[in-house]
Amino acid sequence: MYRYINAQETDRENVYRAFIKGFSDYMIRFEMNMDDFFSRFFGPDGNQLELSFLAFDDEEPIGVVLGGVRVFDGIKTMRCGALSVAPEHRGKGISDELFRLHIESAKDKGCRQLFLEVIRGNDRAVAFYEKKGYEKIYNLHYYTLNKSGYAGKMSSSENTVVKEISFSDVLRVKERFKDIHLNWQTDFEAMGKMSDIRYYGTYEGQTLKGALAFKDTGKIYLIWVEPEFRNRKLGSVLLHKAIEMTGSPEMHISFSNHAGLYGFVKSSGFIKDDLSQYEMYRLL
Repeated sequence: MYRYINAQETDRENVYRAFIKGFSDYMIRFEMNMDDFFSRFFGPDGNQLELSFLAFDDEEPIGVVLGGVRVFDGIKTMRCGALSVAPEHRGKGISDELFRLHIESAKDKGCRQLFLEVIRGNDRAVAFYEKKGYEKIYNLHYYTLNKSGYAGKMSSSENTVVKEISFSDVLRVKERFKDIHLNWQTDFEAMGKMSDIRYYGTYEGQTLKGALAFKDTGKIYLIWVEPEFRNRKLGSVLLHKAIEMTGSPEMHISFSNHAGLYGFVKSSGFIKDDLSQYEMYRLL
């Protein structure tokens, strides 16, 4: 008989083992130790032990659902950070029960919607979530730029200054993103939990006209220019700065359904990766 418990009521190792078992045959290999797992999934990813649940077969952890809550797109949201069951225990209703606990937890926290990302091509998972009432809303794409093939030019208004800024400087422009959908893993709350992101801004006089956030690994979290200052190469200036400041041979960026940003990365030489995801929602 299977039993289900809240993740904060068991050892961290059981949470880790349930996750690794559940994703042992996944299309993407998760090769990480327990510390890396907790650093990633319970750090910027926003999952919380008190909002996550495990399934056990006797004393063996064989299934897990991870949950995290934040205000997302202006709505209090419960995100499913992972839902998996060990292959030999699938088809026995375990995912259904874990998902039921996930929904109950969301309602208890006063959430108004559920959210998750799922890889396009993972038809089994997509069908499961659609049966649970989720709908595909956004397409999340990933892009890579080989630095050696960068097509941008370092040109802009001679009055433009690029300088390093702080996260608090970036937060001052947060309100200007109200109508723009940012990804869960790269939004302001996620960035605020990371200590290894660098921030740069473009200024004309004392006014911040564009902002950039990136890691030394080449991952770009934010590249933004005030609408009235676009088409003046300010985005290219920021991208050039990221390329200049990172040691990685490649730059990476991901975003959902944003025609303007798509045009920018395409013209800059980024190539769309094979990997893409659906962002799926369900109202509560």
